[in-house]
Amino acid sequence: MQHIAATSAMAAAFALGALVLGPSPAMADPMVPTVILDAATGEVLQSEEATRPWFPASTTKLMTAYVALREIQQGRLKFETPLVVSPHAAKQPPSKVGLKPGQEITVENALKILMVKSANDVSTVVAEGVGGSVPGFSAMMNREAARLGMRESHFVNPHGLHRDDHVSSARDMAILARALLLEYPQYSELWSIGAVQLGNRKYANTNGLIGRYPGAMGMKTGFVCASGFNLVSAAERNGRTLIAVVFGSASAADRTLKAAQLLDQGFSGGGFSLFGGSANTGRTLHSLTASVETRAPNRRSEICGRRGPPASEEDSGAAIAFSGGGQVDGPDMRVGLMAAPTQAAGVGQRIGNRVALGPRDNFDPVQVYIGRKPGSTEVARRPGGEAPQPATQAFAPEPKRNANGNPLALSAGAAAGIGKAKAAAARPAAAASLANRGALQAATATPAKIGPAKIEPAKTAAKAAKKTQPKAKAAPKGKAKTEPKA
Repeated sequence: MQHIAATSAMAAAFALGALVLGPSPAMADPMVPTVILDAATGEVLQSEEATRPWFPASTTKLMTAYVALREIQQGRLKFETPLVVSPHAAKQPPSKVGLKPGQEITVENALKILMVKSANDVSTVVAEGVGGSVPGFSAMMNREAARLGMRESHFVNPHGLHRDDHVSSARDMAILARALLLEYPQYSELWSIGAVQLGNRKYANTNGLIGRYPGAMGMKTGFVCASGFNLVSAAERNGRTLIAVVFGSASAADRTLKAAQLLDQGFSGGGFSLFGGSANTGRTLHSLTASVETRAPNRRSEICGRRGPPASEEDSGAAIAFSGGGQVDGPDMRVGLMAAPTQAAGVGQRIGNRVALGPRDNFDPVQVYIGRKPGSTEVARRPGGEAPQPATQAFAPEPKRNANGNPLALSAGAAAGIGKAKAAAARPAAAASLANRGALQAATATPAKIGPAKIEPAKTAAKAAKKTQPKAKAAPKGKAKTEPKA
């Protein structure tokens, strides 16, 4: 994955402003589930309604990515593997990138688009390509959830579009986030891509912490009317990584700022009474008490009401400027830019009882494309082995290659990770990475327990992985009306 360079264009454009929001009713609402924990030790620092069943919306896509990465780790899938777009996948409601039946997309490009644009058509392509069908892939998701000890979770699709029986909890998503960070540190940049470019379209990540909160490691947002605004986030500071999950916020700004507050308090070592939750020193995610509630609340009337769902998916919709120009689907934080104090508020800085988040960084987008390689004009087969359709032109031009000549838009860390994944195909998959960290116990009949482990910053993991990276090989040749979500 290519290096994601933040530029100063946005900072210059908003030099006199900072994103400021005072406490809203949603922030103090005891209905909003939250949890924050130390990723290395698994210690829960604070939780509130963390085990209450909740509709996860597009945070579901973290499990979609987890299943795909596990298949890669076990040698059954490669980043270069082409996945074919079925008519069913192409018909998925927004958010989507408009894939056409018969087109192909590699696993790597699919995962990048999934984590930034949160595209439902791409999610379905991954599910059908990896699991054979959406039900088959959902069964894989549920097996992994059970293995990890995600007690409240039940998945019926790979994207999180609302179903009454598609549920999770803040605790369960924290378990999943921790597993992703511990098991796959070499792919950590997947969660923090600021933007992707597909042809002449640029899509900014809907996670408002990326490029705004110091040490933000990304992860995933989610929204449907029934759930409210959800966020699974992680950040690293002074060698310590924290995971914060916020479900059910009333707006994108609320969830972003609440997550920032939780992270601030976690790094500073206290003050959780500010949020009305309880400190859980010494407790782990697996020891949290089960909720007395057995059904996820449907918050459609509260969140969307008579006005219906937001006009644009999640907190996207506003145009933002990239160094390369062009139209951008970017974040609209749904709060005004207010004049900053005499000393401009920094990221995460407190002003009285408010939290200020400075202007978001501008990102050079990561190039993604349709087809087996950049600029491909190969004929893609139809799903089911039918006669081929006319050649499908890739959306994006040839991206920059890394120092090893790898045509994929990978940073050194992610490229090295691919090399490690390829090497792992020749040996039992789950062994080395997990054993070295003591992160997860192999699960059979009992849920996996994640023990203390060292979280490597992305640069450290990339440096370590680079030592064993084999020489890169070229990739093989070869509107429904619905409520929005991310």
